[in-house]
Amino acid sequence: MGCSEYRMFLDGAPATALQLARFEDITVEQETDLAWEARLQVPLCVDTNGNWSVETESFLQGMSRIRIEASIQSGPWVALIDGPIVDQRSEMIGDPGKSQVTLVVMDDSFYLHRDETVRAFQGISDDMVALQLFEGISQLAMGDADTVPAASQTGFDTTVMRGTDAELLQQMAKRQHMHAYVLPGSSPGKSVGCFKRDPDPAVDFGLKPMVLTGNGRNIFHFNSNNPAGQTAVFQSTRVSLNDRSTDDRTADPLQIPQFGTDPTQGPSVKRLLRPGQPDAVDNNRAVQAASERASFVMTAEGEVMKDTYPSILQPYMNVQVAGVNGRLSGTWLIRQVTHTLTRNSYGQQFKAIRNAQSSGTGTPPPGVPKPKPVF
Repeated sequence: MGCSEYRMFLDGAPATALQLARFEDITVEQETDLAWEARLQVPLCVDTNGNWSVETESFLQGMSRIRIEASIQSGPWVALIDGPIVDQRSEMIGDPGKSQVTLVVMDDSFYLHRDETVRAFQGISDDMVALQLFEGISQLAMGDADTVPAASQTGFDTTVMRGTDAELLQQMAKRQHMHAYVLPGSSPGKSVGCFKRDPDPAVDFGLKPMVLTGNGRNIFHFNSNNPAGQTAVFQSTRVSLNDRSTDDRTADPLQIPQFGTDPTQGPSVKRLLRPGQPDAVDNNRAVQAASERASFVMTAEGEVMKDTYPSILQPYMNVQVAGVNGRLSGTWLIRQVTHTLTRNSYGQQFKAIRNAQSSGTGTPPPGVPKPKPVF
């Protein structure tokens, strides 16, 4: 069985052996709808002239770029983060061998959070707005956006927004039940801006199933919450100022892609769409998007076995879970991953969500009668 490996690029160039030796533990936090962040520990030492080591090394300075990639069992290299150093957290201690600095690296969404402005977008869809914003950031090589209806089709030609590019993207993503984020590209310094829906439950991302019990066990634990009666169906009424006509809409739960075969436990609650929802979104899409977001009530967290689980997990991906009970087994959507890299091991902790159950082991196959109890 092969072991795990990681490699690093500093300002776009492969790190040398001496540069790699400067780093100790590395933690990469990846979470849906948030900027990804890495923390790299670098021991500090002082020379006879009183100069601290980090001060003299350019690749450890603020705004220098770091890209981290990992591979398990000689598999493909997967980029965990690619972006600038945005913070240096120093711990200087008088005792020898105890001082260190923690470098904080953020993905290239950092550049979307810089400048505030007021912008008006006339007659174009949210996905086209997202692509325009991505094109304005030189650190993003390209944009990738799922299509949505044009604003002109809703009867509102102009959308006016105020804030940073990241805030504008988050506003649009929330009203569409989509996600705005930045992923590392195929090579250093080629990040990709994304404006995407949740993946279809049927999409296979090539991740190996996570197995809790049996000969193929590859995760330590799988702790889940399966609340009852917590999903929500939204409804909304809008009144036209032109002719005073009304548009009543109620979301259809059957149109929400399900990550299982059966609904979650208990009946859904009814919710009213909050006043002030952007009019640039069609009323039907607005209630449907809110209901989709509220449908992911099942949550789980766990940890994979180091050097045993052979895939590298990432948010926005589907993964199969097996070896848990029949209601919980099946497809889950990864929400958060914490990657921990040391000189000796590579660990992954994860959180996942789901909006439906599986049929369960107590449900007989079609056409097979359920056995009668014996007293």
